[in-house]
Amino acid sequence: MPGRGFRLAAAVMTALFLLSAAVQWNDPDPVVWMGIYGLAAALSGAAAAGRLPLGPNLGAAILFLVLTALWAPSLLGARGAAFTSFHMQAARDEEPRETVGLAICAGWSLAQSALAWRTRKR
Repeated sequence: MPGRGFRLAAAVMTALFLLSAAVQWNDPDPVVWMGIYGLAAALSGAAAAGRLPLGPNLGAAILFLVLTALWAPSLLGARGAAFTSFHMQAARDEEPRETVGLAICAGWSLAQSALAWRTRKR
């Protein structure tokens, strides 16, 4: 079972992932991104509740890493303004911003996977 500090961090990440899912309503492809952030929120919410399943976290981490790698080229030549405002200022800013979101999902899922691996029952 994850410790109190990790559970608190997971609760914060759950809220951030839910917010990320909510702001996708005006996205050109909201269902895809709401699903991605929703999955991250669900797994993080489970960790906040004291459940940390290795398989689903590892599977999500792999999915997020693959998607991040596929979208990573969008970061080349990305405008700095894409990351300095909450408002979308240009259509070409969407892909780099979503790539960073995927990387955050991947990193958090990897952290949860590592903790699940360390605390698994043998």
